[in-house]
Amino acid sequence: MPRTRLLTALALLVLALALVWYGDLPWLAGVLALIALRAAWEWGQLCPGLDGAWRGGVLLALGALLAATYVLPPALGSVLWSLALVGWLLALVLVVRYPAVPSVLQRPLVQAAIIVLALAAAWSALVRLAQIDRSLLLVCLALVWVADSVAYLVGRRYGRRRLCPQVSPGKTLAGLYGGLAGAVLVGLLAGAIWRLDAVQVLALGTLAALCAALSVVGDLTESVFKRRAGVKDSGQLLPGHGGALDRIDALIAAAPLFALLAPSLVGG
Repeated sequence: MPRTRLLTALALLVLALALVWYGDLPWLAGVLALIALRAAWEWGQLCPGLDGAWRGGVLLALGALLAATYVLPPALGSVLWSLALVGWLLALVLVVRYPAVPSVLQRPLVQAAIIVLALAAAWSALVRLAQIDRSLLLVCLALVWVADSVAYLVGRRYGRRRLCPQVSPGKTLAGLYGGLAGAVLVGLLAGAIWRLDAVQVLALGTLAALCAALSVVGDLTESVFKRRAGVKDSGQLLPGHGGALDRIDALIAAAPLFALLAPSLVGG
């Protein structure tokens, strides 16, 4: 791994852990909101139909929805998470069928709605996990990070067959399997630390695998947008890592599912 990329990753990890463990909820929610707004702007730049005015509207709509989910009952968040999960399943179809893109997805209003829904659902999921138990939030982050890192390492060493070459030539089936295994280990370790019974531990490991699989869909979906825009990264905010969206694309997809099921699973 290039030195710049490694140093940036370490700095981000330290900042993220400090925020999760020591940041008051309003600060945590605020920082996550800024990240979501930055990612929304970058995502809008990847959409040919979203000019500056449209992107400004996306930021306003997203900010309003974030504020609403913060002050309104948690049930609103559950609705958002469920809608987002349906959207990510549809995104999987988009990834598989690429380069064929339905014309409806090229309309500015549809693209704006996708950005707002996906980011609002992820933000509210992470904030809700923090409200319940910071360790839940940490496990959600860890399983995505570990899955991504293990997938990279295993894919580089053992990858032969491409996972989705028309979208992301670098991803391999070996990397996918390695990432899923890494996420399962995170789930099993968390279950052991929380002293869950055997059934709960097994269920948490299964949920971790599902979240990791969904995180790959999030990553590939962003790759579809980047390929259509003809760019390698969503931005240049983070040295060696690209933009904010490049760093959270996997988490955007995985967080709603984890927030929907994990609290009841572990008794949170």
